[in-house]
Amino acid sequence: MMETPFCMTLLTLLLLTPQGLSKGYNNYNYNYDETYYYDYGDGEEEPPSFLARSQTFTVEVGQSVIIPCDVENEGTNKLIIKKIPAGGVKEKLLSVGKQKVTRDRRIIVDGARLTISHARPRDAGTFLCQFDLEPPIELKHTLDVQYAPSIRSLAPPEQHVAKGSTVTLECKAQGNPEPIIRWSRQEGPLPSGLRSEQGKSLTLEGVDRHVEGTYLCTADNGIGELASAAMSVTVEYPPEITTEKAIVRTGEGDHVELVCLVRGRPSPDVTWTLDGRQLPDTDMDTQLHLPDLTSGGYDSQKDHLSLTHAAHRHTLTIKNVSEKDFGAYVCIAENVHGQRKAAIQMTGLPKPPQLTSSPNGGESTMYTLTWETESYYPITEFLIKYRKTQLGAWQTNRTMVMAGSWENVSQIVDSVNVSRDTRHSMAFTLTGLEVATDYVVVVRVRNKYGWSAESEHFHFSTKKAMAVLQSTSGARGQSVTLSVGLLLPLCLMNI
Repeated sequence: MMETPFCMTLLTLLLLTPQGLSKGYNNYNYNYDETYYYDYGDGEEEPPSFLARSQTFTVEVGQSVIIPCDVENEGTNKLIIKKIPAGGVKEKLLSVGKQKVTRDRRIIVDGARLTISHARPRDAGTFLCQFDLEPPIELKHTLDVQYAPSIRSLAPPEQHVAKGSTVTLECKAQGNPEPIIRWSRQEGPLPSGLRSEQGKSLTLEGVDRHVEGTYLCTADNGIGELASAAMSVTVEYPPEITTEKAIVRTGEGDHVELVCLVRGRPSPDVTWTLDGRQLPDTDMDTQLHLPDLTSGGYDSQKDHLSLTHAAHRHTLTIKNVSEKDFGAYVCIAENVHGQRKAAIQMTGLPKPPQLTSSPNGGESTMYTLTWETESYYPITEFLIKYRKTQLGAWQTNRTMVMAGSWENVSQIVDSVNVSRDTRHSMAFTLTGLEVATDYVVVVRVRNKYGWSAESEHFHFSTKKAMAVLQSTSGARGQSVTLSVGLLLPLCLMNI
Protein backbone atom coordinates (compact mmCIF):
# COMPACT_ATOMS: atom_id res chain seq x y z
CA MET A 1 0.00 0.00 0.00
CA MET A 2 1.16 3.49 -0.92
CA GLU A 3 1.23 6.07 1.78
CA THR A 4 0.09 9.56 1.02
CA PRO A 5 1.19 12.76 2.77
CA PHE A 6 -2.36 13.18 4.15
CA CYS A 7 -2.28 9.78 5.76
CA MET A 8 1.12 10.47 7.28
CA THR A 9 -0.08 13.74 8.73
CA LEU A 10 -3.21 12.16 10.21
CA LEU A 11 -1.20 9.33 11.74
CA THR A 12 1.22 11.75 13.30
CA LEU A 13 -1.63 13.72 14.92
CA LEU A 14 -3.21 10.61 16.33
CA LEU A 15 0.01 9.48 17.87
CA LEU A 16 0.95 12.82 19.34
CA THR A 17 -2.48 13.77 20.73
CA PRO A 18 -4.62 10.69 20.95
CA GLN A 19 -7.54 12.34 22.81
CA GLY A 20 -7.49 15.85 21.32
CA LEU A 21 -9.28 15.07 18.04
CA SER A 22 -12.03 13.11 19.74
CA LYS A 23 -12.70 15.91 22.15
CA GLY A 24 -12.93 18.57 19.49
CA TYR A 25 -15.28 16.52 17.26
CA ASN A 26 -17.66 15.78 20.10
CA ASN A 27 -17.86 19.46 21.00
CA TYR A 28 -18.68 20.31 17.39
CA ASN A 29 -21.54 17.83 17.30
CA TYR A 30 -23.07 19.19 20.50
CA ASN A 31 -23.05 22.71 19.22
CA TYR A 32 -24.77 21.61 15.99
CA ASP A 33 -27.56 19.92 17.89
CA GLU A 34 -28.16 22.98 20.01
CA THR A 35 -28.39 25.26 17.02
CA TYR A 36 -30.49 23.43 14.39
CA TYR A 37 -32.86 20.99 16.07
CA TYR A 38 -36.23 21.96 17.75
CA ASP A 39 -36.59 20.37 21.12
CA TYR A 40 -39.93 18.46 21.25
CA GLY A 41 -39.31 17.43 24.80
CA ASP A 42 -41.21 18.42 27.90
CA GLY A 43 -40.76 22.13 27.24
CA GLU A 44 -42.84 22.18 23.89
CA GLU A 45 -45.67 24.84 23.70
CA GLU A 46 -49.29 23.79 23.23
CA PRO A 47 -50.70 24.82 19.81
CA PRO A 48 -53.30 27.64 19.77
CA SER A 49 -57.00 26.77 19.66
CA PHE A 50 -60.10 28.80 18.86
CA LEU A 51 -62.69 29.38 21.54
CA ALA A 52 -65.57 30.18 19.11
CA ARG A 53 -67.39 27.78 16.82
CA SER A 54 -68.14 28.31 13.17
CA GLN A 55 -71.22 30.51 12.79
CA THR A 56 -73.39 32.18 10.14
CA PHE A 57 -74.13 35.83 10.76
CA THR A 58 -77.10 37.47 8.99
CA VAL A 59 -77.42 41.26 8.96
CA GLU A 60 -79.26 43.83 6.92
CA VAL A 61 -77.52 46.50 4.92
CA GLY A 62 -76.30 49.31 7.17
CA GLN A 63 -76.02 47.21 10.30
CA SER A 64 -72.77 46.28 12.10
CA VAL A 65 -71.40 42.81 12.80
CA ILE A 66 -68.51 41.32 14.83
CA ILE A 67 -66.58 38.36 13.45
CA PRO A 68 -65.07 36.52 16.49
CA CYS A 69 -61.71 34.76 16.22
CA ASP A 70 -61.18 34.39 19.98
CA VAL A 71 -58.16 32.13 20.61
CA GLU A 72 -56.45 30.34 23.45
CA ASN A 73 -52.68 29.73 23.72
CA GLU A 74 -51.88 32.13 20.96
CA GLY A 75 -48.31 32.44 22.21
CA THR A 76 -45.99 34.01 19.71
CA ASN A 77 -48.10 32.87 16.75
CA LYS A 78 -49.79 35.51 14.69
CA LEU A 79 -53.53 35.30 13.96
CA ILE A 80 -54.36 35.77 10.29
CA ILE A 81 -57.87 36.83 9.17
CA LYS A 82 -58.87 36.40 5.53
CA LYS A 83 -62.07 36.68 3.49
CA ILE A 84 -63.41 34.72 0.52
CA PRO A 85 -66.12 36.84 -1.18
CA ALA A 86 -69.51 35.21 -1.74
CA GLY A 87 -69.42 33.36 -5.04
CA GLY A 88 -65.67 33.87 -5.32
CA VAL A 89 -62.58 31.74 -4.80
CA LYS A 90 -59.81 34.30 -4.33
CA GLU A 91 -58.87 35.03 -0.74
CA LYS A 92 -58.39 38.56 0.51
CA LEU A 93 -56.05 39.24 3.45
CA LEU A 94 -57.61 41.48 6.12
CA SER A 95 -55.18 41.38 9.07
CA VAL A 96 -52.05 39.67 10.42
CA GLY A 97 -51.77 39.68 14.20
CA LYS A 98 -52.70 43.15 15.38
CA GLN A 99 -51.81 44.67 12.03
CA LYS A 100 -54.79 45.59 9.78
CA VAL A 101 -53.98 45.03 6.13
CA THR A 102 -57.19 46.06 4.34
CA ARG A 103 -57.77 49.74 3.60
CA ASP A 104 -61.52 49.56 4.22
CA ARG A 105 -62.19 52.08 6.98
CA ARG A 106 -65.39 50.28 7.99
CA ILE A 107 -63.35 47.30 9.18
CA ILE A 108 -61.74 47.48 12.65
CA VAL A 109 -59.43 44.80 14.06
CA ASP A 110 -59.46 44.64 17.85
CA GLY A 111 -57.35 41.74 19.08
CA ALA A 112 -58.96 38.55 17.85
CA ARG A 113 -62.18 40.23 16.74
CA LEU A 114 -63.04 41.92 13.47
CA THR A 115 -65.86 44.50 13.39
CA ILE A 116 -67.59 45.56 10.17
CA SER A 117 -69.77 48.66 10.42
CA HIS A 118 -72.40 49.80 7.91
CA ALA A 119 -72.45 46.42 6.20
CA ARG A 120 -72.78 46.34 2.43
CA PRO A 121 -73.79 43.50 0.09
CA ARG A 122 -70.17 43.10 -1.01
CA ASP A 123 -69.18 42.27 2.60
CA ALA A 124 -70.94 38.91 2.33
CA GLY A 125 -68.71 35.84 2.16
CA THR A 126 -66.62 33.43 4.22
CA PHE A 127 -64.21 34.77 6.88
CA LEU A 128 -61.19 32.60 7.79
CA CYS A 129 -59.41 32.83 11.15
CA GLN A 130 -56.05 31.05 10.64
CA PHE A 131 -52.72 30.16 12.20
CA ASP A 132 -50.10 29.33 9.60
CA LEU A 133 -48.81 26.14 11.22
CA GLU A 134 -48.27 22.62 9.98
CA PRO A 135 -51.01 21.49 9.86
CA PRO A 136 -52.91 24.85 9.71
CA ILE A 137 -55.36 25.73 12.46
CA GLU A 138 -58.50 27.37 10.98
CA LEU A 139 -61.97 28.65 11.93
CA LYS A 140 -64.63 29.65 9.36
CA HIS A 141 -67.51 32.11 9.72
CA THR A 142 -70.12 33.00 7.08
CA LEU A 143 -71.59 36.47 6.72
CA ASP A 144 -74.91 36.94 4.90
CA VAL A 145 -75.86 40.57 4.15
CA GLN A 146 -79.53 41.05 3.30
CA TYR A 147 -80.71 44.02 1.26
CA ALA A 148 -83.88 45.44 -0.26
CA PRO A 149 -84.83 44.39 -3.80
CA SER A 150 -84.20 46.24 -7.02
CA ILE A 151 -85.83 45.40 -10.34
CA ARG A 152 -85.53 46.31 -13.99
CA SER A 153 -87.52 45.52 -17.09
CA LEU A 154 -86.04 43.30 -19.78
CA ALA A 155 -88.71 44.52 -22.24
CA PRO A 156 -88.92 47.99 -23.84
CA PRO A 157 -90.75 50.53 -21.66
CA GLU A 158 -93.27 51.10 -24.48
CA GLN A 159 -94.44 48.35 -26.80
CA HIS A 160 -96.68 48.82 -29.86
CA VAL A 161 -98.00 45.45 -30.98
CA ALA A 162 -100.48 44.30 -33.59
CA LYS A 163 -103.89 43.01 -32.60
CA GLY A 164 -103.92 39.23 -32.19
CA SER A 165 -100.20 38.90 -31.52
CA THR A 166 -98.49 37.49 -28.41
CA VAL A 167 -96.53 39.72 -26.05
CA THR A 168 -94.13 38.61 -23.29
CA LEU A 169 -93.17 41.05 -20.54
CA GLU A 170 -90.12 40.13 -18.44
CA CYS A 171 -88.34 41.62 -15.43
CA LYS A 172 -85.18 40.79 -13.51
CA ALA A 173 -84.91 41.40 -9.77
CA GLN A 174 -81.97 41.46 -7.37
CA GLY A 175 -81.98 41.31 -3.61
CA ASN A 176 -81.17 39.11 -0.63
CA PRO A 177 -83.18 37.03 0.07
CA GLU A 178 -84.14 36.42 -3.57
CA PRO A 179 -87.20 38.60 -4.30
CA ILE A 180 -90.60 37.36 -5.45
CA ILE A 181 -91.88 39.10 -8.60
CA ARG A 182 -95.58 39.89 -8.95
CA TRP A 183 -97.39 41.42 -11.95
CA SER A 184 -100.28 43.87 -11.91
CA ARG A 185 -101.91 46.47 -14.17
CA GLN A 186 -102.55 50.10 -13.24
CA GLU A 187 -105.88 50.18 -15.04
CA GLY A 188 -107.38 47.27 -13.08
CA PRO A 189 -107.29 43.47 -13.20
CA LEU A 190 -104.94 41.61 -15.53
CA PRO A 191 -106.41 40.13 -18.74
CA SER A 192 -106.74 36.83 -16.84
CA GLY A 193 -109.15 38.53 -14.44
CA LEU A 194 -106.75 38.25 -11.49
CA ARG A 195 -105.51 41.26 -9.57
CA SER A 196 -101.91 39.94 -9.68
CA GLU A 197 -99.83 37.02 -10.92
CA GLN A 198 -96.44 35.71 -9.75
CA GLY A 199 -93.49 34.95 -12.01
CA LYS A 200 -90.48 36.43 -13.78
CA SER A 201 -92.49 36.99 -16.96
CA LEU A 202 -96.08 37.66 -18.07
CA THR A 203 -97.36 36.46 -21.45
CA LEU A 204 -100.36 38.06 -23.17
CA GLU A 205 -101.78 36.01 -26.02
CA GLY A 206 -104.12 37.17 -28.78
CA VAL A 207 -103.99 40.77 -27.60
CA ASP A 208 -106.69 43.34 -28.38
CA ARG A 209 -107.37 46.86 -27.20
CA HIS A 210 -108.83 45.57 -23.92
CA VAL A 211 -105.37 44.49 -22.72
CA GLU A 212 -103.81 47.90 -23.30
CA GLY A 213 -102.36 49.62 -20.27
CA THR A 214 -99.39 50.01 -17.97
CA TYR A 215 -98.08 46.79 -16.47
CA LEU A 216 -96.03 46.72 -13.26
CA CYS A 217 -93.56 44.07 -12.11
CA THR A 218 -92.98 44.42 -8.37
CA ALA A 219 -90.19 42.75 -6.37
CA ASP A 220 -90.56 41.94 -2.68
CA ASN A 221 -88.25 40.04 -0.31
CA GLY A 222 -89.40 41.42 3.04
CA ILE A 223 -86.44 43.78 3.35
CA GLY A 224 -86.98 47.51 2.96
CA GLU A 225 -89.37 48.93 0.38
CA LEU A 226 -90.90 47.20 -2.62
CA ALA A 227 -89.33 47.90 -6.02
CA SER A 228 -91.33 48.24 -9.24
CA ALA A 229 -90.72 48.69 -12.94
CA ALA A 230 -93.39 49.82 -15.41
CA MET A 231 -93.94 49.11 -19.09
CA SER A 232 -96.85 50.06 -21.33
CA VAL A 233 -98.55 47.96 -23.98
CA THR A 234 -100.32 49.66 -26.88
CA VAL A 235 -102.26 47.46 -29.28
CA GLU A 236 -102.61 48.59 -32.87
CA TYR A 237 -105.77 47.45 -34.65
CA PRO A 238 -108.06 48.34 -37.57
CA PRO A 239 -110.85 50.85 -37.03
CA GLU A 240 -113.92 49.80 -35.09
CA ILE A 241 -117.00 51.90 -35.74
CA THR A 242 -120.58 52.07 -34.46
CA THR A 243 -123.35 54.68 -34.59
CA GLU A 244 -125.43 56.08 -31.77
CA LYS A 245 -128.52 55.91 -34.02
CA ALA A 246 -128.83 54.09 -37.33
CA ILE A 247 -131.88 56.15 -38.31
CA VAL A 248 -132.33 59.81 -37.40
CA ARG A 249 -135.75 61.33 -37.96
CA THR A 250 -135.91 65.06 -38.23
CA GLY A 251 -137.68 67.93 -39.92
CA GLU A 252 -136.99 71.12 -41.78
CA GLY A 253 -135.33 73.85 -39.75
CA ASP A 254 -134.12 71.45 -37.06
CA HIS A 255 -130.65 71.10 -35.59
CA VAL A 256 -129.32 67.52 -35.97
CA GLU A 257 -126.25 65.66 -34.74
CA LEU A 258 -125.13 62.45 -36.42
CA VAL A 259 -122.72 60.51 -34.20
CA CYS A 260 -120.19 57.78 -35.03
CA LEU A 261 -118.13 56.13 -32.31
CA VAL A 262 -114.70 55.31 -33.74
CA ARG A 263 -111.79 53.44 -32.20
CA GLY A 264 -108.52 52.32 -33.71
CA ARG A 265 -104.76 52.42 -33.32
CA PRO A 266 -103.24 54.51 -34.76
CA SER A 267 -106.12 56.92 -34.40
CA PRO A 268 -108.18 56.64 -37.62
CA ASP A 269 -108.92 59.50 -40.00
CA VAL A 270 -112.67 60.01 -40.34
CA THR A 271 -114.52 61.33 -43.39
CA TRP A 272 -118.24 61.61 -44.16
CA THR A 273 -120.27 61.08 -47.31
CA LEU A 274 -123.90 61.80 -48.21
CA ASP A 275 -125.43 59.45 -50.77
CA GLY A 276 -121.93 58.54 -51.93
CA ARG A 277 -120.62 62.09 -52.24
CA GLN A 278 -117.89 63.24 -49.84
CA LEU A 279 -118.98 66.16 -47.76
CA PRO A 280 -116.77 69.25 -48.05
CA ASP A 281 -114.44 70.27 -45.25
CA THR A 282 -115.38 67.36 -43.04
CA ASP A 283 -112.08 65.52 -43.09
CA MET A 284 -110.64 67.69 -40.33
CA ASP A 285 -110.45 66.69 -36.69
CA THR A 286 -112.25 69.82 -35.59
CA GLN A 287 -114.25 72.13 -37.85
CA LEU A 288 -114.15 75.73 -36.67
CA HIS A 289 -116.83 78.19 -37.67
CA LEU A 290 -114.73 81.15 -38.80
CA PRO A 291 -116.05 84.29 -40.51
CA ASP A 292 -115.70 84.47 -44.28
CA LEU A 293 -113.73 87.71 -44.44
CA THR A 294 -114.23 88.10 -48.19
CA SER A 295 -117.99 88.36 -47.86
CA GLY A 296 -118.07 90.05 -44.49
CA GLY A 297 -120.12 87.22 -42.98
CA TYR A 298 -120.00 83.50 -42.28
CA ASP A 299 -119.33 80.82 -44.84
CA SER A 300 -122.81 79.33 -45.29
CA GLN A 301 -121.57 75.82 -46.01
CA LYS A 302 -119.28 75.70 -43.00
CA ASP A 303 -122.02 77.15 -40.84
CA HIS A 304 -124.45 74.51 -42.12
CA LEU A 305 -122.19 71.45 -41.70
CA SER A 306 -119.47 70.97 -39.12
CA LEU A 307 -117.52 68.03 -37.68
CA THR A 308 -116.19 67.81 -34.17
CA HIS A 309 -114.74 64.97 -32.16
CA ALA A 310 -114.01 64.34 -28.52
CA ALA A 311 -112.16 61.15 -27.65
CA HIS A 312 -113.86 58.45 -29.75
CA ARG A 313 -117.04 60.41 -30.52
CA HIS A 314 -117.21 61.95 -34.01
CA THR A 315 -120.20 64.24 -34.56
CA LEU A 316 -121.48 65.69 -37.81
CA THR A 317 -123.68 68.66 -37.00
CA ILE A 318 -126.30 69.89 -39.49
CA LYS A 319 -127.96 73.21 -38.78
CA ASN A 320 -131.22 74.43 -40.25
CA VAL A 321 -132.10 71.09 -41.86
CA SER A 322 -133.75 71.16 -45.26
CA GLU A 323 -135.17 68.43 -47.47
CA LYS A 324 -131.93 68.23 -49.47
CA ASP A 325 -130.13 67.13 -46.29
CA PHE A 326 -132.10 63.88 -46.09
CA GLY A 327 -130.27 60.78 -47.23
CA ALA A 328 -127.73 58.11 -46.32
CA TYR A 329 -124.75 59.47 -44.40
CA VAL A 330 -121.69 57.24 -44.11
CA CYS A 331 -118.80 57.86 -41.74
CA ILE A 332 -115.58 56.25 -42.96
CA ALA A 333 -112.72 55.50 -40.55
CA GLU A 334 -109.30 54.54 -41.91
CA ASN A 335 -105.82 53.84 -40.57
CA VAL A 336 -102.81 51.80 -41.73
CA HIS A 337 -104.52 48.57 -40.64
CA GLY A 338 -107.74 48.95 -42.60
CA GLN A 339 -110.99 50.80 -43.24
CA ARG A 340 -114.47 50.54 -41.74
CA LYS A 341 -117.79 52.24 -42.52
CA ALA A 342 -121.06 52.88 -40.71
CA ALA A 343 -124.28 54.33 -42.18
CA ILE A 344 -126.81 56.71 -40.67
CA GLN A 345 -130.09 57.34 -42.47
CA MET A 346 -131.42 60.84 -41.93
CA THR A 347 -135.02 61.00 -43.00
CA GLY A 348 -138.27 62.86 -42.67
CA LEU A 349 -140.33 59.66 -43.05
CA PRO A 350 -142.51 58.53 -40.16
CA LYS A 351 -141.35 55.88 -37.78
CA PRO A 352 -142.99 52.44 -38.21
CA PRO A 353 -146.16 52.37 -36.08
CA GLN A 354 -146.22 50.57 -32.75
CA LEU A 355 -149.54 48.83 -31.96
CA THR A 356 -150.91 49.65 -28.50
CA SER A 357 -154.38 48.01 -28.43
CA SER A 358 -155.18 44.87 -26.40
CA PRO A 359 -154.84 41.60 -28.32
CA ASN A 360 -158.14 40.37 -26.84
CA GLY A 361 -161.05 42.20 -28.51
CA GLY A 362 -164.22 43.08 -26.66
CA GLU A 363 -166.57 42.88 -29.68
CA SER A 364 -167.74 39.87 -31.65
CA THR A 365 -167.48 41.19 -35.20
CA MET A 366 -165.35 44.30 -34.86
CA TYR A 367 -162.06 45.36 -33.35
CA THR A 368 -160.61 48.81 -32.56
CA LEU A 369 -156.96 49.03 -33.50
CA THR A 370 -154.79 51.72 -31.84
CA TRP A 371 -151.19 52.66 -32.59
CA GLU A 372 -148.54 55.30 -32.10
CA THR A 373 -145.91 56.65 -34.48
CA GLU A 374 -143.26 59.34 -34.60
CA SER A 375 -143.13 61.94 -37.34
CA TYR A 376 -141.89 65.49 -37.60
CA TYR A 377 -144.74 66.19 -40.02
CA PRO A 378 -148.51 65.51 -39.90
CA ILE A 379 -149.68 62.02 -40.81
CA THR A 380 -151.69 62.33 -44.02
CA GLU A 381 -152.74 58.71 -44.60
CA PHE A 382 -152.57 55.24 -43.07
CA LEU A 383 -152.84 51.73 -44.50
CA ILE A 384 -154.03 48.66 -42.56
CA LYS A 385 -153.54 45.10 -43.81
CA TYR A 386 -155.15 42.21 -41.92
CA ARG A 387 -156.16 38.58 -42.37
CA LYS A 388 -157.21 35.52 -40.42
CA THR A 389 -154.44 33.38 -38.99
CA GLN A 390 -154.17 29.70 -39.89
CA LEU A 391 -155.84 28.15 -36.85
CA GLY A 392 -158.89 29.65 -35.14
CA ALA A 393 -158.76 29.36 -31.37
CA TRP A 394 -162.43 28.31 -31.19
CA GLN A 395 -161.95 25.25 -33.47
CA THR A 396 -162.56 22.51 -30.86
CA ASN A 397 -162.48 19.70 -33.40
CA ARG A 398 -158.86 20.62 -34.27
CA THR A 399 -159.70 21.19 -37.93
CA MET A 400 -157.29 23.44 -39.82
CA VAL A 401 -158.60 26.75 -41.11
CA MET A 402 -156.45 28.11 -43.94
CA ALA A 403 -155.25 31.69 -43.67
CA GLY A 404 -157.36 34.19 -45.46
CA SER A 405 -156.11 36.66 -48.03
CA TRP A 406 -154.95 40.08 -46.93
CA GLU A 407 -157.63 42.71 -46.54
CA ASN A 408 -156.54 46.33 -47.09
CA VAL A 409 -158.01 49.39 -45.47
CA SER A 410 -156.62 52.84 -46.17
CA GLN A 411 -157.81 56.21 -45.08
CA ILE A 412 -156.87 59.82 -45.64
CA VAL A 413 -156.26 61.73 -42.45
CA ASP A 414 -157.82 65.17 -42.33
CA SER A 415 -155.44 68.01 -41.70
CA VAL A 416 -155.76 69.43 -38.22
CA ASN A 417 -153.87 71.99 -36.24
CA VAL A 418 -150.30 70.75 -36.34
CA SER A 419 -148.23 70.83 -33.15
CA ARG A 420 -144.49 70.38 -32.82
CA ASP A 421 -145.07 67.14 -30.89
CA THR A 422 -143.51 64.39 -32.97
CA ARG A 423 -145.56 61.56 -31.44
CA HIS A 424 -148.91 60.73 -32.99
CA SER A 425 -151.61 58.44 -31.56
CA MET A 426 -154.19 57.01 -33.97
CA ALA A 427 -157.10 54.52 -33.99
CA PHE A 428 -159.37 52.72 -36.46
CA THR A 429 -162.19 50.20 -36.03
CA LEU A 430 -162.24 47.13 -38.25
CA THR A 431 -165.75 45.78 -38.94
CA GLY A 432 -167.22 42.71 -40.56
CA LEU A 433 -164.94 40.35 -38.66
CA GLU A 434 -165.80 36.78 -37.74
CA VAL A 435 -166.75 35.77 -34.23
CA ALA A 436 -164.00 34.42 -31.97
CA THR A 437 -161.40 34.50 -34.71
CA ASP A 438 -157.67 35.22 -34.60
CA TYR A 439 -156.26 37.87 -36.93
CA VAL A 440 -152.86 39.30 -37.79
CA VAL A 441 -152.44 42.95 -38.82
CA VAL A 442 -149.73 45.39 -39.98
CA VAL A 443 -149.97 49.17 -40.23
CA ARG A 444 -148.15 51.80 -42.28
CA VAL A 445 -148.48 55.59 -42.06
CA ARG A 446 -147.60 58.38 -44.46
CA ASN A 447 -146.51 62.00 -44.22
CA LYS A 448 -145.42 64.55 -46.81
CA TYR A 449 -142.21 62.66 -47.48
CA GLY A 450 -143.72 59.25 -47.98
CA TRP A 451 -144.68 55.97 -46.33
CA SER A 452 -143.17 54.51 -43.21
CA ALA A 453 -142.04 50.93 -43.01
CA GLU A 454 -144.59 48.38 -41.83
CA SER A 455 -145.18 47.81 -38.16
CA GLU A 456 -144.34 44.47 -36.63
CA HIS A 457 -147.02 41.79 -37.08
CA PHE A 458 -149.68 42.22 -34.41
CA HIS A 459 -152.07 39.41 -33.43
CA PHE A 460 -155.58 40.02 -32.07
CA SER A 461 -158.87 38.13 -31.77
CA THR A 462 -162.56 39.04 -31.71
CA LYS A 463 -164.61 38.34 -28.59
CA LYS A 464 -164.59 34.66 -27.67
CA ALA A 465 -167.27 34.59 -24.87
CA MET A 466 -170.14 33.62 -27.28
CA ALA A 467 -168.15 30.88 -28.97
CA VAL A 468 -169.77 28.04 -26.97
CA LEU A 469 -173.34 29.08 -27.80
CA GLN A 470 -172.79 29.80 -31.45
CA SER A 471 -170.62 26.77 -32.12
CA THR A 472 -173.29 24.29 -30.92
CA SER A 473 -175.95 23.16 -33.46
CA GLY A 474 -179.15 21.00 -33.58
CA ALA A 475 -181.51 20.22 -30.71
CA ARG A 476 -178.69 20.53 -28.20
CA GLY A 477 -178.06 24.08 -29.31
CA GLN A 478 -181.79 24.92 -29.11
CA SER A 479 -181.97 23.41 -25.63
CA VAL A 480 -179.06 25.54 -24.40
CA THR A 481 -180.58 28.68 -25.90
CA LEU A 482 -183.99 27.91 -24.37
CA SER A 483 -182.50 27.28 -20.98
CA VAL A 484 -180.76 30.60 -21.01
CA GLY A 485 -183.99 32.32 -22.09
CA LEU A 486 -185.98 30.78 -19.21
CA LEU A 487 -183.35 31.42 -16.55
CA LEU A 488 -182.83 35.07 -17.38
CA PRO A 489 -186.35 36.32 -16.25
CA LEU A 490 -186.08 34.27 -13.04
CA CYS A 491 -182.73 35.85 -12.27
CA LEU A 492 -184.18 39.29 -12.87
CA MET A 493 -187.11 38.60 -10.53
CA ASN A 494 -184.74 37.62 -7.71
CA ILE A 495 -182.72 40.80 -7.94
